[in-house]
Order: sequence, then structure tokens, then C-alpha cells
Amino acid sequence: MITKIYKTLGTAACAVMLLTSCGEGFLDRVPTDAVSSDIFWKTETDADLALTGCYRQLYSPYRPEEMWFWDTASDNAFCYHNNKDYRSIGNGTMAASGVSVHNYFTYTEIRTCNEYLKMENTIQFSSEAKRQQYRAEVRMIRALALFFRVQAYGDFPFSEDVYETIDEAMVPRVAKDQLLSYIHSELQDIIPALPEEAESGRITKGAAQTFLVRLDMFTHDYAEAAQVAKQIIEGGNYKMPDLNYEQSFLKSNQYNAEVILSFEHNKPGGFGMWVAEFFPNAYGGWSSVVPTQSLLNTYETKNGLTIDEDPIYNEQNPFVNRDPRLRATILYPGQTWDKFADKSQYPHGYPSIEKGSGDYWSDADNATHTGMNFKKFYSDPAEIGDIWSCDRNFPIFRYAEVLLSYAEAKMELGQIDESVYQAIDQVRQRAEMPVVDRTKYATQDKLRELVRRERRVEFAYEGLRRYDLQRWGIMADVMPETIYHMNGTITDNLNAEGDYDVVLAPYTNDIEEVRQFTKGKNELLPVPQTVIDVNPNITQNPNY
Repeated sequence: MITKIYKTLGTAACAVMLLTSCGEGFLDRVPTDAVSSDIFWKTETDADLALTGCYRQLYSPYRPEEMWFWDTASDNAFCYHNNKDYRSIGNGTMAASGVSVHNYFTYTEIRTCNEYLKMENTIQFSSEAKRQQYRAEVRMIRALALFFRVQAYGDFPFSEDVYETIDEAMVPRVAKDQLLSYIHSELQDIIPALPEEAESGRITKGAAQTFLVRLDMFTHDYAEAAQVAKQIIEGGNYKMPDLNYEQSFLKSNQYNAEVILSFEHNKPGGFGMWVAEFFPNAYGGWSSVVPTQSLLNTYETKNGLTIDEDPIYNEQNPFVNRDPRLRATILYPGQTWDKFADKSQYPHGYPSIEKGSGDYWSDADNATHTGMNFKKFYSDPAEIGDIWSCDRNFPIFRYAEVLLSYAEAKMELGQIDESVYQAIDQVRQRAEMPVVDRTKYATQDKLRELVRRERRVEFAYEGLRRYDLQRWGIMADVMPETIYHMNGTITDNLNAEGDYDVVLAPYTNDIEEVRQFTKGKNELLPVPQTVIDVNPNITQNPNY
């Protein structure tokens, strides 16, 4: 809607210039940069093209590069670069002015879907079932776009209309609860029209059901969440793959049995990406998104104990004997990953705590400022190829979320039975972790601790952490964290993980940033002032 206003204003300005400088009839021409509606919306092929255009709207925020940054809006990750406005979300200094990189108060994505749904009735489809399937897919895409904006801003100016004038588009925000109710009814309505199976990247019944589960968890409708999650589980269309955790996120395995819906890049088709921004400085990367100490501390030991419970845990050498998801997700000092396995150049693996190595925090702006980098999704750089021009998919929904949501919903309902433990076990066993201790985690409070810890490490670097913090109501408790630099030494001892042991110095004055959080304010992003300037009917979020 706001985007439509900008487009209309821009078009009006161009029209004035054209009318004052060109002769009669100049505007009576077929546009060369777009397909006219007079010749489009005629055939099923047109519908295919338009549907592809709607899928393209998943680009923001569901492409990997953006979801990786979105984790810095939580306690999972840190963004050092001040020109990236995501840093201000993480440290609580975000303001209505100057918002650019993370401006999600846009309407292009929703309007594109609205236009499809308005115009497709002019097309004669080969079957009514196909028409309804296409409509269901577009409505799902629109709902995904809207749901993320509700998470980011709360109230949002949504409408199913396609506005043609500036005056029509001057509408206020719609209440958050009303939008969530709308998304819920949309999902319930479209699920029957969607197929059980579809080509990769297309929306299926299972994808819509999983989205409904995610929505139900957000609104605390645990009864329906458990019911729908159980339907997905019993449907048998998805399962935890016969792969370990690291293998599950390789590009070569991106179509594994766990993936329910993915955002797809396609470099040969001209739709590529670059991941260099997230690589270490040694690769020419920028280390733009790096793990936090609190994320590191969340991983259990291989014994299935927290670091506070396991007597063999050594805080000076914290990377050994840990949940394998830690090594699969995080590049830490001493790790012999990819080029850092070359002893002639890197005799102690990743040298991020060695001053002068180039990857030490004060050596370069592009060095990691916590001593760690992420490597999940590109743990084998060879299959990525050119990190400045590559492609890979990103899972919007995967089966692990269904299992953990089922377990959490049942737990919150007080219905702790064997099916709850078995759901969690499937996720942990794929990660090569021990099954849940039924005696230790027998109560609702203890099981809640486990499920929340499990979700954090399972979905680290997937952009879901802020969503979880919002719905659990604990953002004010965890977001005001201190971001530390790692310091210490890397030893000559090669451990069982194949990495070099470290001796970390205590975290004292090695502070990169002290994050703040204002309750009643920072749960939501500020509405960009540019939006309010254009449409005075748009109000600002509280305390901005």
C-alpha cells in the first residue's frame, strides 16, 4: 500500500515532465518495461508467469541472506557493521528515522498477490481445481508476507484491495489481533485446495499446515497446534532424514525428506546470491553475522547435560564434548574447517583468538568480533563455489519444527505423554544426541526448559529465535546481553573432534557491546518516519 503510494507519486511526477516536453500522442504507446494488462491475464501461461512473480515476493524476508541477518535481532547473533541497521535492532537503539536495510513496512509483496487474485478470473484454466490451487498458493504467500510484518510491527495497513489512486491508499493500520485472525482463516480455507506433493519450492498442504502450527504457537492456541502437528506427523509425507545435522544443511542435500517448503535461489536462471558477507576475513568475507557467547553456552554436552550440570565441562576449552550441532553450526577458534585445516598456513586451525592472524577482532573490521563465525548452510564451501556468486535453498519450514511444536504444545496443555518425548527424541537423535531423560524432564517446568533450549540450538541461524522470544514473552529478559570478544591461546593438542584445544581467558573487560532493551518498546520495530510522512493515517509504535 505504501509502496503503491510511492509508485503513484513517481508516476505522477514523470507524467508532468512528459506532458510539458513532448507532443500529443507520445503517451499513447505500449510500455517497453512491463506487460500491459490489456494483453496479459488471458491464458493459463499468463497465470503461470504471474504465479512465479508472486513466489518471487518471498525474497524478503525469506531468502537466506536476510534470515541470517534476522538472527541478529535476537540473542543468537551479533552484527558488527554499523551501516547494517540490523545492529540497532539487536542493541535496542533503533529509531524511526534512518531505517533502510530492515525496512519491512513495505507493501509490494502483498499488492502483487492482491493483483493476482483480482485479475486471474479473466483466465480460462484447464480445470477449476488448478485455478483454486493457484489461488491457494498466492494466498499463502500473501499470508507469509503479512505474518512477518505483524511480528515486526504489530498493527499493519493490510487490505485485499488493489488501490489505484493516492487517496485510496491513505489507509490506517489494522489491529494485530485482527490480522492474526485473518491469517488463521486464510490458512484454514486454503489447506483443502493444496496438493500433498508438488515440485520443489511450491506450496503444499503440508506447508500450509506447518504455517498454521507456527501461527497457533504464536497466538498460544496450543490445542489446535498439537492437533494439526499430529496430522502432519501421521500423514507420513515428511521425516527426519537419514543424515546427521551437518549433512542435512549441505547444498547437495537441500531436497532432503525434512524440508517442507524452501526459498530457492537459482544462479543459472539469473537468480543467485552471495554468501561472502558471512564468511571469515581469511576468505575475504565480512563476518557480518556472528554467534554470541549466550548461544554457545546453550548447547548441551554430548552427555545430554547443560554446561552447568556436566562436571567434565571446561569453560576454558568449551568446544569439546558438546552437542554436535555446535560444530555443525559454528566456526570457533582452533577448528580445522576447510582452509583452516591446512597446517602449513594455519597450524592451529581457525586463528580467531590469535592477535595478528587477520581474523582476530582488532586486526580488521571484517574479522569476527566474538571469536566465532557461522558456517551452517555452507559447511562445505567447495560445493558453494564462488562465494560472491552462488546459490542455495533455505528452509522456510522443516519437519523438526513440526515435531518440536507438537511437543511444546502438548507440554503447555499439560498433556505430557510418551508421544511428546518421542517427538523431541527424533530431533535429538538426528543430531546424534541422547534421547530425553524421562525422569529428569517429567514436569512441565523442566520440559519447558528443554524444549526451549532444543529450539534454540536446532534452529540457530535460521531467523526463528526472535519469533520464539516474542511468543514466550521473554525478550526483555534475554536481549539486554553483553557481547564479548574471545581471547586466549590455541594449543598444539588435537582433540577428539579433530580440532585444537584452546585455553580461553575469562570474560572480564573484553566487551564489544552492551545491548539495551526497553520493555514496551523494543518488542516491535519502529514504523519508518518516511512512511508516516507520506501517509499521515499511519501511526507510530509505542515509545518511538
